Amino acid sequence: MSNLKFFLHLVMLLLLQLTILDNIQLHSYVYINIYILAIYILPYRLRNATILFFGFFLGFFLDLANHTMGIHAAATTLIAYIRPRLLMLTSNREQIDDIQGKQRISDFGWFFKYILISTFIFNVVLMLGEVFTFHDFFITLLRIVCSTLASTFIILLYYFIALKKKQN
Repeated sequence: MSNLKFFLHLVMLLLLQLTILDNIQLHSYVYINIYILAIYILPYRLRNATILFFGFFLGFFLDLANHTMGIHAAATTLIAYIRPRLLMLTSNREQIDDIQGKQRISDFGWFFKYILISTFIFNVVLMLGEVFTFHDFFITLLRIVCSTLASTFIILLYYFIALKKKQN
């Protein structure tokens, strides 16, 4: 994916997040976060420091827009930090190249697992940072699970509609 295409998708993800998805609340149990897809689709060969800075500044931008105190920055920085290790755990080298849209994803299972685990970890940090207590832990756990499932669905929907190259 070229830099211009990535930038356009980043702007689109941020616009979707800030204008539509941040205003959707289903009984305060479901928060859909699609902007983290920008971290997931970064090229694999980027240096780790670059990915960390990108993750931090992406989260920091969302914190400024949502008036939250660093919880998005903390969650996105953690996702950026574990991204290379999680990619190596869930896939092989050929499958990692599939994320950038170079070819058809041959095994949807690893990609789904990668997105689901990353989004779950993101939501754990985000929700626990938001409530900052273990009081009503099961309600927080329900929020984490519901938000993870909804975010994963929307992320996969956006990925396969807007990012994935069409097969001939």
